[in-house]
Amino acid sequence: MAAEANPHGRVDDDGTVLVHDGGTWRPVGSFPDGTPEEALAYFERKFSELEAKVTLAEQRLAAKASSKDLSAQVDKLLHELIEPSAVGDLPALRTRAQAIKDALPALVEAQAQENAAALEEALSTREAIVAEMEKLAAEDVAKIRWKATGHRMTELFEQWQNHQQTGPRIPKKTADVLWGRFRAAKNSLEKARRAHFQELESKTKESKNIKKALIEQAQALAPQGAEGISAYQKLLTQWKAAPRAQRSVEDALWAKFKAAGDVLYQQKAELDAKEDEANAGNLELKRSLLKDFADILTLQDRDAATARLRLFHEKFGAIGPVPKKDVRSIDQDVKKFDTHVRTLDQEFWAKNDPEKKARTSSMAQQLLEAIAVLESKLSSATGKDKESLEAELETKKAWLAVVEG
Repeated sequence: MAAEANPHGRVDDDGTVLVHDGGTWRPVGSFPDGTPEEALAYFERKFSELEAKVTLAEQRLAAKASSKDLSAQVDKLLHELIEPSAVGDLPALRTRAQAIKDALPALVEAQAQENAAALEEALSTREAIVAEMEKLAAEDVAKIRWKATGHRMTELFEQWQNHQQTGPRIPKKTADVLWGRFRAAKNSLEKARRAHFQELESKTKESKNIKKALIEQAQALAPQGAEGISAYQKLLTQWKAAPRAQRSVEDALWAKFKAAGDVLYQQKAELDAKEDEANAGNLELKRSLLKDFADILTLQDRDAATARLRLFHEKFGAIGPVPKKDVRSIDQDVKKFDTHVRTLDQEFWAKNDPEKKARTSSMAQQLLEAIAVLESKLSSATGKDKESLEAELETKKAWLAVVEG
């Protein structure tokens, strides 16, 4: 019998390899073409392979791998360890494998809780995607900004697909209900979007026809020059009332219409410039006239100021128009004359109002009568009565002075 080279295995003289397993020696095979050492080494390698499988299972347990997959792996491993053709400490290896099997229920429970939480989160995420799509579909179609909404619809659909592919598996019945809601909202939006763009296309076509006709009419006004501006402004009113086309089309049409108007306004600007040049002398005449009549602002007699202002306006009106850019400043200076004379007129009538005079005369008469009574009483009064009468008399005289102005 060959000498033992491994406490768990030996090789007999006939080349049979045995392993010490469960208190007995059990044959595991033979290696007739090699030495006893080679035969023993071969079956030791078989043991190392089994040990590596156990180690891997232990590592997967520590890493909390899928309990279902790990359970199948350990069951297969325990079956392989029943009477394996390998040399090594098989009881210890079986103990390690069984320890993994014993730890599986706790892993199953932990993963069940994790899966339940993950499923709840997945349902919440899927519900949020559906709810946002339904919210988009519930908006007033007339107020929807289709560019932004269309972009968001695409994002939500991509989120749905990604979550469906990478997220936890949702029960089919629940998944079908959520997908039905999502699809219904998405289809509703797509239908509304198609209708919107069809309507927009129809309006664009109508707008193009109307505005092309307006452009032709505006361009036909060019020979009229500045006199065509009134007709152009009427066309502009029609333009604003017409339906709008798509932005790019609208901008192109407007550029043509505006160019036709610019031709008219340019001719008017040229005429205005010629008129302003011709009226430059009037500006100097009016400024000189304003300077000559500046004394109006110092007059306090209403009749004199009115006569002076009338003369000013006669001379001012006889002078032709001034350049348009100077009209405002000249008018402001004339307004100062008008305002001053108007103020004098208002003051005059405030003082000479017949009704007011009548009221003043009546009050003055009453005060005079009251003063006469007080003076009569005062002639015979003494002591405190005299002081009181004197004070009242002074008050009445003060009021009379105010009333009589």
